Amino acid sequence: MVGKFIIILSFVLSLATTVAYFISKDKDDKPNKLGRYLYLAMFLSIVLASGILLSNILSFNYQYTYIWSYSSKLLPLNLLISSFYAGQEGSFLLWTFLISSVGVFLLYYTKKYNFEQKTMAFYTMILVFLTLLLIIKSPFNFIWESFPDVNPDVIPQNGRGLNPVLESYWISIHPPILFTGYALLSVPFALAIAGMFKRDYNNWAILSTPWVLTASAILGFGIMLGGFWAYETLGWGGFWGWDPVENSSLLPWLMSITLVHTLLIQKRTGGLVKTNIILAIFGFIFVLYATFLTRSGVLGDTSVHSFVDPGQLVYLLLLIFLIVFTLIGLVFFFIRFNDMSKVKINLKYDSREFFITLGSVFIVAVTIIVFFGTSLPLFQEILGKPKSAVEISFYNNWSLPLAILMFLTNAFSLYLNWKSSTSMGTALKNSLVSAGISIILTVIVIIAGVKRIDHILLFFSSFFSIVINLVFIFRVGRRKLRLVGSYISHLGLALLLLGALTSSVFVSQKHINLKNTVSDEALGYKFTLVGRDQIQKNMPDREKYKYHLKVQGNGVNSIVSPIIYWSDFNERQAPFFEPGIKRYVTKDLYVSPNGITLEYPYPSKELGKGETYVVPDDTSFKISFIKFDMSAMMGNGGAGHANSTVVPMGAICELIDSNHSTIDTLIAEINMQNGEFNPVMKSIKGKSFKLGFTRFINNPENIALSKVEISVIPEQQGLAHPEEVISFEVSTKPFINLVWLGVIGIVIGLVLTIKKPNIENGKNINK
Repeated sequence: MVGKFIIILSFVLSLATTVAYFISKDKDDKPNKLGRYLYLAMFLSIVLASGILLSNILSFNYQYTYIWSYSSKLLPLNLLISSFYAGQEGSFLLWTFLISSVGVFLLYYTKKYNFEQKTMAFYTMILVFLTLLLIIKSPFNFIWESFPDVNPDVIPQNGRGLNPVLESYWISIHPPILFTGYALLSVPFALAIAGMFKRDYNNWAILSTPWVLTASAILGFGIMLGGFWAYETLGWGGFWGWDPVENSSLLPWLMSITLVHTLLIQKRTGGLVKTNIILAIFGFIFVLYATFLTRSGVLGDTSVHSFVDPGQLVYLLLLIFLIVFTLIGLVFFFIRFNDMSKVKINLKYDSREFFITLGSVFIVAVTIIVFFGTSLPLFQEILGKPKSAVEISFYNNWSLPLAILMFLTNAFSLYLNWKSSTSMGTALKNSLVSAGISIILTVIVIIAGVKRIDHILLFFSSFFSIVINLVFIFRVGRRKLRLVGSYISHLGLALLLLGALTSSVFVSQKHINLKNTVSDEALGYKFTLVGRDQIQKNMPDREKYKYHLKVQGNGVNSIVSPIIYWSDFNERQAPFFEPGIKRYVTKDLYVSPNGITLEYPYPSKELGKGETYVVPDDTSFKISFIKFDMSAMMGNGGAGHANSTVVPMGAICELIDSNHSTIDTLIAEINMQNGEFNPVMKSIKGKSFKLGFTRFINNPENIALSKVEISVIPEQQGLAHPEEVISFEVSTKPFINLVWLGVIGIVIGLVLTIKKPNIENGKNINK
């Protein structure tokens, strides 16, 4: 009950803080000072609530539903800590903790520059909603509250644990970084609203700039860490799948990146005032929209990342949260619209600010495309139509031309002057060498096999941006390293897109099937399955193996070790797969398992309903599959079968010998704990062979289309152990390392551009 009480206290304190700041009229009056103390008290209460949850997780207190649902005594310390935010309730608390922590710095930051009252009033409103969410969706609910049939005196001895896919060191890194980026984007929103409230359309922008840069760096880094996690763990071979939930985190980042550029123009020219206000508003609105899409369950049918439905009340509160802050931002914007219109700027087409503005328009256009594609399932639900995710080609086809234009405008803008005209002829002349180098590199990729004109243009624009930004890094960096941040960021983005393009355009892949000690060739390599090792033997809830593939050819002689495992999490009904990756400077060799079957070392045949198999050594004998007998599995086979660990399953067949036929059932025993399939071999009178139902080939889309595998072995021979046959998708990812290098470049560049605002006593001293 203590945890719940502290959450309620946090809500009351956040509400009181908001009121105190709203009624404050001066930075030194009593309401303002009271607001400060109330905020710090609220922050400490949220810290205390977080500490209580974490201490209960670490002490394995499974009387709480949330802790039972996401943690386990089997988890190592880092994953145990990560279970703090593995579910909805914990992730809300993490976000609340981070926003309240950022608010402590913001409080003293805005106090210094005389922006405290209204900024903190609107900022604390965010915490009012988040703490209210935590009251409704509390991580401190007892297990007997969630499950009324549970005896309150009986506390579970262990928890369910994490989804095995989440059991990665990346869960300790990716979510906290992503949520930190979200928290930081709430600051420009609050400053923008405060700026409109104060009719100060310049200083809010100067104050916001370091926060926007920091948020862009951290959020962008968090997004790409998620991409690397997917690449390393999920096995589909990519790092970005345009999944609706993935896109929802991309939307606020695109807004923040656009705002970085347009704030620079306002600083240099005094223009784009309304643009910056609306971008700051939508940067945060998209954070709330991402939260709504991810946490409300509306994308449960179209995204692999979406949380389950949290309940009608949470759904409604998330929607109100989104609507209220959207209205706050837009209502203030339209009230002050005419006032802001007094600030005008004349953008000259041959100036740097014009080309940066043009590039910003292209980023906004990409944002609109991503927003439409991401929101389509939601629109379909509103219209009463079946929900379906947009095809990946939609994003690629619409975004690719805009990416080309963005790189070209970025590169060319560097040869133009600020606030004054530049001879276009001079700018073109200065960029001629860079264009020539880019053309040569583009010709090389054409020779290498690139045929599509849009890919060719993207290669050229990427090369053009890389070369020109490198020129300016060396030119400017010799004078002062800190000034090269923007060039490094743009270089990083170009490298990222170049890596994504090369790894997709030049990818080679092939499907192979391997048995132990058996080899197969693909992509110029010889792959041999040389064995497996069981790992995590101390974890009784799983059976996990590293399969070792020896790879030879193309100068390579090494071992790649993908992983296959079975887990109690899905009752071991299907295996989980993790890829094996061998990294080189110019490429990755990516080996992804995607299927495992058992094969007996004697003749066998897969049969669907009505299909017939002729025994190879006795062509007069045929087997026709009629249907499955699953009565025992369904609990209709008597008490001896219904609750047994080993359950029989039958394949009803017609056995045809010359002109004589009989109907018989071939039986296999299935161990329901480990999934082992043990056929009961049936002798055939007058024949020198036995028959067995050796495998059930399930069709998950239509059980009626499932197949049976029938095997034939000599009468004198015992049933041999089946061999594992593992299917692998092997591929090469040329220059995939450019993607990760590009991300590092983007983050380093943004960090280098962060500096203290040039404001003194609340006034812009640039003027």
